[in-house]
Amino acid sequence: MFRLHFDPADLGRVVFDLAWHSETIGSLQALRQPGRGPFLDRWGQAMRPKARAAGALLEAVPADGYVPDLFTPEAFSRLPTDRAVAGLRRTDPSTEILAFGDALVAYQMACIAPAMPTIGALLRAELAHRAHLIFTTGVDAVLATLGPEISWDPPVLSVVTPADGDVRLGGRGLRLVPSVFWSRPGVSVAGYRRPTLSYPIHPAPASPPSPRDDPLATLVGATRAEVLRALTFGCGTMQLARDLRISPATASAHVTALREAGLAATRRTGRAVRHTLTPLGMQLLNAG
Repeated sequence: MFRLHFDPADLGRVVFDLAWHSETIGSLQALRQPGRGPFLDRWGQAMRPKARAAGALLEAVPADGYVPDLFTPEAFSRLPTDRAVAGLRRTDPSTEILAFGDALVAYQMACIAPAMPTIGALLRAELAHRAHLIFTTGVDAVLATLGPEISWDPPVLSVVTPADGDVRLGGRGLRLVPSVFWSRPGVSVAGYRRPTLSYPIHPAPASPPSPRDDPLATLVGATRAEVLRALTFGCGTMQLARDLRISPATASAHVTALREAGLAATRRTGRAVRHTLTPLGMQLLNAG
C-alpha cells in the first residue's frame, strides 16, 4: 500500500489531467482482462484480432500488475501515442521503448483511434463529475470517492498497490489521472514533477449514450456537446481540435457559438488563448 501524506498546501494543489499515451499502454492489459464492463468487453472482442500483430508489445507489457514508468513518462503522457513516441525519439534515442515505437504507433492507429470518441467521452464525463464535486463539496469529497482501493483519512491518502511505501507530497500537490483501461490504481513519483495517482473509473463504465439518447447532444448537436465537455478544465483551440479530431476552424466555430450563448469564455495571455466554461455552461453540462 502507498500512503500519500498531504501538507496543508497540497490540498490546494490537487489537479486533474488526462494521459492519452498511458491509456494506450493500459489497453494492452485490458485486452487480456475480460469481464471489465460492457464497453471494454465489446472493445476487446473487436480489437483482439487486430492486436495479434502486436505480440512484442503484449510481451513487454504484463497482463496484470506493475508497468514500468518507462512506458508512461510524464513528459509525454498527455500526448497521443504517435506523438509521445516521436518525443521520446527526439529526447532519448537510446530509450528501450523505442524498439517498440513503430509497433506502438501501429497499434494505436488500429485499436485506439477508432474508440477515441467513446474513450474521450468517458474521461471527460469523469472530469465533469469531479469538477462538480470540487465546486459543491470541496477537495475532501473528491479524494474520498476515487474508488474502493483508495481511502482518504486526512492527511493521508492510502492507495492499495502491489508496492508499499510512504510519499510526502511536501507542497508539490497531487496529479490525479482517471483511466478507462487501467484496472487498478497506480502511483508514480520518480521522474515526475508532481506525484501522480492514476485511478480506474468505477464502476467499469458502459458505453456512453448514442447522440439520439444524449439530451445534451440532442440540444446542441453531438460535436458541440463534445466541445462543451472538453472545456470543463479549459484548453486552447489547437488542443481542442487535436483531442476531438476536428479542424482548428471547426473547433473555433463551435467555441464562438458557445461563447455567444454565454456558455464559454475565452481569455488571452499574450498569443495564447484558453477557452473555459462559464458557470452557465457548467450548469448545462451537469444537467445534461
